[in-house]
Formats: sequence, structure tokens, C-alpha cells
Amino acid sequence: MQSSYLQAKDSHASMRNPQTGRVKLPPLSTLPAFSIAARTGSLTLTARELNLTPGAISRQIKALEETLGVQLFHRGHNCISLTDAGRQYLTHVNAALATIDNGTRALLPDRVRLVIQAPITIARRWLIPRLGSYLQGNPNVDLNVQSLALGAGDVPDVTVSYRRGSDEERFSAAFLIDRTVAVCSPLLLGNRAKSMESEALLDLPVLLDTADAWSWRRWCEAADVPFHPSGGSITFDTDEASIDACMSGLGIGQASLSLIERELREGHLIVLCPHINPVVGGYEIAEPMPSGMALGFTQWLLAWRDR
Repeated sequence: MQSSYLQAKDSHASMRNPQTGRVKLPPLSTLPAFSIAARTGSLTLTARELNLTPGAISRQIKALEETLGVQLFHRGHNCISLTDAGRQYLTHVNAALATIDNGTRALLPDRVRLVIQAPITIARRWLIPRLGSYLQGNPNVDLNVQSLALGAGDVPDVTVSYRRGSDEERFSAAFLIDRTVAVCSPLLLGNRAKSMESEALLDLPVLLDTADAWSWRRWCEAADVPFHPSGGSITFDTDEASIDACMSGLGIGQASLSLIERELREGHLIVLCPHINPVVGGYEIAEPMPSGMALGFTQWLLAWRDR
């Protein structure tokens, strides 16, 4: 313990120039990897966004930690999370990166503004974690992301819409197929979660994201059990609210795996009866098909379909 403390102390001391009192900056090339890893909670997703390997990202973060002499992340199974020091440092790193980004964008000619309109859940849980890769390839684009749940502002260039349906073949134009699974907080069931049978789930409080229980009814059809929630139900008007309630331990919810990637990695949610995952809809680009930069954004969205 004392040795680790001395190493950290020596590392901090080595970063300071004794003649000027100035602190030596860490390797600046490691800062984007640190910022993205903090946002995604995944070395794999960070590597994908920066077009590097997970091993290269791991080495960058380790080099940054060794230079600073502090641990920035807790390492877990298939996930990472910020330490207190990491959270404190992230505030300064993100501010610095934003300043550099804004300065760079100001120098670029022909700035293009692109208005994206999408439902709040897909915008927050799927689109935002992936926008970094789009902006990396389109540095002259200023994005304005609007949520349909919050009301429309500017006329959108690209509109993401959701369409219900249980036949996957009907969603050939969708960039994301919505397959639903039953999920809950580990606080709700504990060790019983792995052994729960499909018919037993409806004895627990059921969380609905629509008044007509569309997702739950499709799930019950796939499980070949009647939809009779004997444990009661709570109805919300968005997927986002239902997922939040699920993480709070209020009941069993329905969600697409693509929208709860981080919650699953970090253990805030667990999947029940994972073999039951019916199609309940798809996210598509609303007609008419856009042109120009909007068409480029649409093509970028559709490229995720095959990943």
C-alpha cells in the first residue's frame, strides 16, 4: 500500500517542472479514448468509435493512468466505470476537448447544419452513444437532435420513426429491428432470476410502455402464455420511463437489447427468459428520402443494420 502511494506521489512529482512549477501534460492522444470510454463504459465500443483495437484503447488508458499516477477506471467483467478521480478528471478533459473541437469547427469552411428528429428513447439510448463516429467522418456538420417527445422545433432534415409489427420481413428498410426481452433489476429477484419460468413473470408487477401493452402481448404470444398480469401493472408513456422504473426495481419490463446495452454491461438490468425475444417493431427513416448531407446521415444509419 505504501509502495503504491509512493509510486503515485513520485509520478505526480515527475509531472511538475521544478524550475517553472508547471505541470507536464499527459499524452494528449490518450484523452479522446478516455472521454469516449467514460461515456460508453466499454473498451470495445470505444475502439469501434476510434477505429482502433480494444487492446490499443486499453494501453492508451493505462498510459494515461500511469502518467497521472491515479486510477481512472474500475475494471469489471466486460465493462469499466469511472473512479471518483476519473469523474473529476473527465469534467476537465471534456471541457478541453469541446474547446478544441469548437475552435477546429470554426476554422472549417462551409459549415452544414443537420436537424435530426427522433423518439426520445432511441435518441438517448442508441443514437447519442454512436454520434461520435458520424462526426468523426463529418467534421463540418453541426447536428441538432430533437426529441419527438419534447416537441418539434426546426423542420427536420432526417426523421426517425417507429413502426409496430411482429413480422421481421416487413422491416427490410429499418436500420434497427426492435426485438423485445423481459428485463428487471437484480434487486427485484436476486438469485431467482435465472430459474424464473415465463408464466411466473406475470405474478410480479408488470411495467408497460404503452397503454395497450403491445410489447408484453407479443412477448406472451411468443412464450405461449396468456397475458394476465396477476401481480399488477404500472403504465408509462415512453420506453425511457419504463426502463427507468425497471432499474428502480418497480417490476418486470420489456426492452430492446440495443437500448439497454450499458445497463446490461454494468449489471443494472438482467434478462429473464432470454430465449423469448419477439420482434415488436422497427426504427426507420421516414419518407421522403432525403438528399445531400441528410442522405449521407441516412446511409450512416443504415450501415448499423449489418453490425
